Amino acid sequence: MSRAESGYGRRRRRGGSRRAESVHTEEHVDDRGPEDGYGDQYDPEEDFSADYGHTHTRTGDGHHDYDDTSGAGYEEARDEEEGRAQEAGRTAGRQGRRRDRRGVGRVSAFSASAIKRVSVLGDRPNQIVYTLAEQSKRKRGTAVLAVLLGAFSIALVALLGLLIHQLLTGSGSSEAGGEETITAPPEGHSTITPELYLFEPDDPEVFGPIAERPEDVEPMTEESVFGPVEELDMAGMQLELRESEVSDSCTSLVWGEELGQSLLDANCLNAASGVYTDADEDYIAQVTLFDLSDSEGATDVAASLDPTNPESEPGFLLAREMEGVDGLQEGYSQATTQVMGHYLAVYWVASTDGSPPGEDSGIATASVVSQSAFGFVYDEVVAHKPAEEEE
Repeated sequence: MSRAESGYGRRRRRGGSRRAESVHTEEHVDDRGPEDGYGDQYDPEEDFSADYGHTHTRTGDGHHDYDDTSGAGYEEARDEEEGRAQEAGRTAGRQGRRRDRRGVGRVSAFSASAIKRVSVLGDRPNQIVYTLAEQSKRKRGTAVLAVLLGAFSIALVALLGLLIHQLLTGSGSSEAGGEETITAPPEGHSTITPELYLFEPDDPEVFGPIAERPEDVEPMTEESVFGPVEELDMAGMQLELRESEVSDSCTSLVWGEELGQSLLDANCLNAASGVYTDADEDYIAQVTLFDLSDSEGATDVAASLDPTNPESEPGFLLAREMEGVDGLQEGYSQATTQVMGHYLAVYWVASTDGSPPGEDSGIATASVVSQSAFGFVYDEVVAHKPAEEEE
């Protein structure tokens, strides 16, 4: 067997292609240089079959038969072998892709997609990123705005509910005088109540014009109530004003939980209080005027003041203390209440030493004189009397 024939047979039996043949040959060429005479002696692409007069064909059993006289048979055999080699390569490639479907195949597909996107976007990727970021900010801003609007709606509903509650219950209105809770009395206060209590109901014929507190009524002041009545003179007895005040807290002038609550229920605006004594300081009179919403409320407060009322809890006026005066702090006293439209007047009198009256009529006289202390109420009746009644 010749050297060319031997080399060709080995290459074909290994299933190599012409590419493999070339690579294999080049490896040898790299090992052998021109100085070895290899380049002049052997050309890997040279076909020696013509020189030897041989051609080959493939037989049915897979072996090659060489025709020593025809070069055409060799060419056909070579082309057929190359076709089978290419088909084998494609089959191996498909099998390799199936094996790498979870590996290199996905990476290659991703890379191709990324390259395609970059080629389409060109110089615009940054612009698109900024646009998407701006859209995201707008979405977040819209969500925050929706949350704020929801919170504002809830607060608005709560405020409306509170206003409706105040309108229905009357609490918190300016007409109620701003007093919403009972002022606790001072510790150690006197709990004395009058031994004689008289009640005069409202007289509509007299106090009808002020049966309800007018919307334009002016709050009482110390000057308007006590200015004209600093001295009271009647039936041979003269009483002088010793001290006075007007308080916006009606409950601060009384003790007793139920009495305080009745003043709140009657929407007491304010209260005027003063203390009178005679010239010899034998008698003392404490007068109080409550400004309430209407005559009905005034009547309810009077019932809570009544110490003989079995349906009410104990409670009465807090006695104003005067130096050297025991009356209204201990001992005997008597009181008269009078409903005057939406006002309630309380006249509380006693001897300055707290002694019982006996046969002395001084306490009774002091009570009658003290009841002229609230001429202010009659001025209110005249001011609110209808015009047709004045004629």
